[in-house]
Amino acid sequence: MHGWFALRILTNMFAAFPLNIVVLPQESVALHLFEPRYKQLFIDYRNGKEFAIIYSDKSGLSSHGSLVRIDKIVNEFPDGTVDIIVKGTSLIKIKKFHKLYPKKTYSAVDAEVLKVVTKVSAKLKALFLTYLLKVGKKTNPKVEFDLYQLANRLEMDQKRKNELIQHEDEIEIHRFLSNEIRFLAKIKEQEELLNRNFHLN
Repeated sequence: MHGWFALRILTNMFAAFPLNIVVLPQESVALHLFEPRYKQLFIDYRNGKEFAIIYSDKSGLSSHGSLVRIDKIVNEFPDGTVDIIVKGTSLIKIKKFHKLYPKKTYSAVDAEVLKVVTKVSAKLKALFLTYLLKVGKKTNPKVEFDLYQLANRLEMDQKRKNELIQHEDEIEIHRFLSNEIRFLAKIKEQEELLNRNFHLN
């Protein structure tokens, strides 16, 4: 089997940080940690060890999440508050949520790490490059990129990113990203039409 697929491995426990964001593999996100439990998480994981960020909204926790590690410490303040940049490393499927990690103040999850191959199909790559040209973004057909890099450049909202990481089948993921590109291209077309009509009037 080729492309993006999931391979089951043993369930592990990870420290968990529920947030209303999804961090894709290779994506970097800035965080401001001020709650006591997350100040403690920072102390425990500042050495680069992975922890989980799980998308959370009014409907609850997602069934999937991301492993991240602290990539850069931007600011440390006297009260323990910190500004950091985390970088996504892997996707996980949640098996169980624990309100508390053993002997800690932050949460935890039992989860499977999803081992994926991120090769982009020729069809999806062509669609993506055409979209980038349409919206005026720089592109180089000779540059190789994977599905994570493609998804990051689409700048999807958090709910859509959460939907994306719940797909574990290669065909479904390619279909999802293809539909997203077509949807964004359609929005761009409508914006251009509105602008033309505005200038005509």
